[in-house]
Amino acid sequence: MQNNTELVTKVAYMYYIDNLPQSKIASLLNISNSTVSRLIQTARDRGIVKIEIQTLNTRCYSLEKLLKEKFHIEEAIVVPSYSAIEENILKVLGEAGMNYLKQNIQEGMTVAFSMGKTLSEVANCLEVDEKVDCNIVPITGGLGQVKSELHSNDICRRIADKFGGTAYPLYAPAIVGNEELKNAIITDPMIQSVFKMGLNADITVVGVGNVTDSTFIDLGIISKEEAKIMENDGVIGDIGSWFFDKKGNILNLDIHKRVVGPDFSKLSEQSKVVLISGTNEKKEVIKAALQGNWVDVLITCENVAQYLLE
Repeated sequence: MQNNTELVTKVAYMYYIDNLPQSKIASLLNISNSTVSRLIQTARDRGIVKIEIQTLNTRCYSLEKLLKEKFHIEEAIVVPSYSAIEENILKVLGEAGMNYLKQNIQEGMTVAFSMGKTLSEVANCLEVDEKVDCNIVPITGGLGQVKSELHSNDICRRIADKFGGTAYPLYAPAIVGNEELKNAIITDPMIQSVFKMGLNADITVVGVGNVTDSTFIDLGIISKEEAKIMENDGVIGDIGSWFFDKKGNILNLDIHKRVVGPDFSKLSEQSKVVLISGTNEKKEVIKAALQGNWVDVLITCENVAQYLLE
């Protein structure tokens, strides 16, 4: 019998190029139907066969119009929900976020970022043809070795590198142990400078977190027990590290006295807030953020957009 790689390639060619049914291939090669099926899968697993889908429809314009009208936002960008897998959804959202930034960031602008998987994916996707001299700043602290790519400082560094701009890190944890420690940290002149830049940012790009399944928990900043207590107190999620209820009201919580970052309510008065989020687990949090009027531009997926319009 032919060597395995040659046979795998031959079966794949007959199936994908010659469009022969598996039963015909089995007959021609004198092998079983189950062997043909296994070899076809092997061809894909080894990368001998690579399937690429050209998604010509990249926007859901009718949903975008309805979202703008319902929530009175400046812009909505809705990408089709072709995948049910979170990783793939985040990549598509990352690409949409990348395109928005490329179209809207101009020379001399200051752009602020929060933290999380979706914004990290924006940084991963970003490809820039022409450099833009811009300032990139975090709106929340970000230190630690655990999943460092999710921290705001790392996201800002990667985006600034690709744009050819300047990143201004915030060398402090996102949330500290007590109010006294926070007050000591934010008196530092360098941190005050980053706070000021964040409050006056032209664009602020954020995700939202579900209180019981957020980046804060992934990074060990908040324990699952603390998150459960917050949920019982009416918290549904956070935006820019500030926690709100299902109507979008930022609550009076002890944890806000320990957040190292500018007050989001003040920041949103000065800056255009771009929310990039779209998994099914986040849909209620996204709705709450919209109801709280924290969002100027929404970038989300088709499934979430349909939920928001119900």
